Order: sequence, then structure tokens, then C-alpha cells
Amino acid sequence: MTELVASGLENVQVFGIEGPAWSLVKAAEQQPGEGPTDELIASAMDAARMAEPYPEFLAASSHLLAVGTAPACPVRLP
Repeated sequence: MTELVASGLENVQVFGIEGPAWSLVKAAEQQPGEGPTDELIASAMDAARMAEPYPEFLAASSHLLAVGTAPACPVRLP
């Protein structure tokens, strides 16, 4: 996040892509059979949504997405 702010972006936010339950889904994928159920995927999505407001849960996600806005630039006319 520091790099994004240093580059001039404003309102920087960081989100965990998978959320804290991603390892359960991954473990289910590794097991023989049908793989993760729709119920497990829905539960993992619910966990990710519940964890979103808490930055301390970011480390539980294996991938992060950082977003910010570029400051408004004045229009230069020739």
C-alpha cells in the first residue's frame, strides 16, 4: 500500500481476493471425488465478505488486490 500512495494514488484500499477460507476450498479440490461443493464455495465467499472490513485478515488471503484513484489533473489547453 505504501508504494501505491508514494506513486500518487489516493484513497488506496487493499482487499483479500480469496478470504480466510480459501485453504478449505483448496483442500477440497485436492481430494478425490466431486471437489468443492456449491455450499462450501458459498461459505467461503461469505467468510471473505465478513473478513473484508478487517485489515488483520488480509494475510489469510493468498492474493491481494489494491485499488486507488488518480488525483484529478488540470486540463492543459494548447
